[in-house]
Amino acid sequence: MKYLWLGLFFIVLIWSGINPKDQFTWLLEVIPAIIGLVLMASSYKHFKLTPILYGFILAHCIVLMVGGHYTYAEVPWFDNLFGSERNNYDKVGHFFQGFVPALLAREILLRKNVVNGKGWLNVFVVSICLAFSAFYELIEWWVAVLSGENA
Repeated sequence: MKYLWLGLFFIVLIWSGINPKDQFTWLLEVIPAIIGLVLMASSYKHFKLTPILYGFILAHCIVLMVGGHYTYAEVPWFDNLFGSERNNYDKVGHFFQGFVPALLAREILLRKNVVNGKGWLNVFVVSICLAFSAFYELIEWWVAVLSGENA
């Protein structure tokens, strides 16, 4: 199963890197997926995640790579989807940005026995996701300021 996961990851990564709309945007969008791959590979022997979580992580990586190839505003399959005049692919990206880290945080907190009780588990999962997303937005802002690009 891990070879299928890796195969799909690298096929989409290579595809996304061929003539992307903007090389710099592509790089910024795929770096989190590559970092995630490195972290999962380095922890695979010591802390295997559930197969469903690996599937969601792969889906999130694919969303990042497709968004990097076209830019989120110009993914062709999402033009005028749901009767909207704007491209909704960024909503898919934001959904995965919240959902997948929530699943990951929940699995780690439960399996490492960090939290006792479902109430606190939910509080910590939401807090981790909010902190991660806020930090990601700060990184985007810093990159925009340093590069002169729009965030």
